[in-house]
Amino acid sequence: MAKEFPESVCVDKLMKMYDKTALMCEKGEPMEKRNSRGQTEEEFLREYDPGKYERPSVTVDLLVMGVDNSYEALKILLIKRRDHPFIDCWALPGGFIGMEESAYQAAGRELAEETGLTGIYMEQIYTFTQPKRDPRTRVIDIAYLALIPVTEATAGDDAKEAEWFNVRFTSDSLCVYNDEIGVRMEYGLTKKVFRNGVVKYTNFVPACRTEERLAFDHVEVLLEGLLSLRQKVESTDMAFNLVPETFTLPDLQRVYELILGKGVYKANFRDKIYERVEETGEKGKSVTGNKLSLLYRYKFKE
Repeated sequence: MAKEFPESVCVDKLMKMYDKTALMCEKGEPMEKRNSRGQTEEEFLREYDPGKYERPSVTVDLLVMGVDNSYEALKILLIKRRDHPFIDCWALPGGFIGMEESAYQAAGRELAEETGLTGIYMEQIYTFTQPKRDPRTRVIDIAYLALIPVTEATAGDDAKEAEWFNVRFTSDSLCVYNDEIGVRMEYGLTKKVFRNGVVKYTNFVPACRTEERLAFDHVEVLLEGLLSLRQKVESTDMAFNLVPETFTLPDLQRVYELILGKGVYKANFRDKIYERVEETGEKGKSVTGNKLSLLYRYKFKE
């Protein structure tokens, strides 16, 4: 029995398709693939209706982490929101991705617009997709971790203020605070075991203890970034983004200790980073050691 053509395909269209296919065969050109409706990819895309499915908005947020020249604490950069939702709340810098830019490009643009910072290390850490995470509409958020020695940030665009906050992260609490402006946000942490296939892993569920809190689900972004940094710092060179171009080994060790949340044995630490650094031939005062020490720089890999 002959195969029936779809009702939507008229005879004239079929004849044109036949003539075009025959001409391609004569020229030795590859035949265009067609779907069940007889459409080429070009025809399909021309008739495609992008409004057929609901489309969520997509944003980027940046967890900008740094260490200042006192080496006393890890810090994160927050902006105070100028408008609803969460007006006057502290939040991570970020915003909506444009139609003609990648998530990475959007992250760099938003960081520059809201804080004035450019050209810094950024790495994607997680995608946050909870349906109710943004009260405006369905918003999927792609979070980036950015690392930089603490430098002055200037609020811009929809940011009213931009300030560096200290971060204290323990097994049962997370505290984000800036004593100079009198802001403190504290969360209790409950450990919860999750399962992914046969693998079990532990994560934290935060509960705010203070009147002030981070906007949206940004405390979850912060937790994810802190855990990611701890997991990767010893096997990658990420930490070198948190020190100046030249540094002492005691100060570099302190950066690792701040990230890991624990002390590090001097001999073991130097064995691990030996091939990643090189001497400059100069000396400088170590902040943590409070004495002159050899200055080193990061050894770029060829």
